[in-house]
Amino acid sequence: MAPRTPRRIHVDGRDYRWVVRFHDAEHVVVRIWPDRRSGRRVELVRRFDDPWLNYGTLLTAPADRVAEVFHLAPVTPSLAATLVRAALAAGWHPDHPGAPERFTVAREEPDVELVRRR
Repeated sequence: MAPRTPRRIHVDGRDYRWVVRFHDAEHVVVRIWPDRRSGRRVELVRRFDDPWLNYGTLLTAPADRVAEVFHLAPVTPSLAATLVRAALAAGWHPDHPGAPERFTVAREEPDVELVRRR
């Protein structure tokens, strides 16, 4: 999946922290916040089919169809940086206090598309 403890990342001249947590059987939530005590967090829910939960199905699925059916790409530092940029473009204001901004990652390729959640 990805890190369970907060990690630091530097994106476009700013420092952030990020962590990935289990959301449900088919999704994880990526939480990102400014690397200081104050500021607003962003939470991004993205598709991830945990290979351990889907082990039997992955073994029996036709090899050429696994990528079509399952989303197995983990959250990497590179993807976290891309998500920071996408969240900022979608209206996340990390310098303003308040409740977390919440988005769903609707698409990652070729460009990230976020949909605001309530």
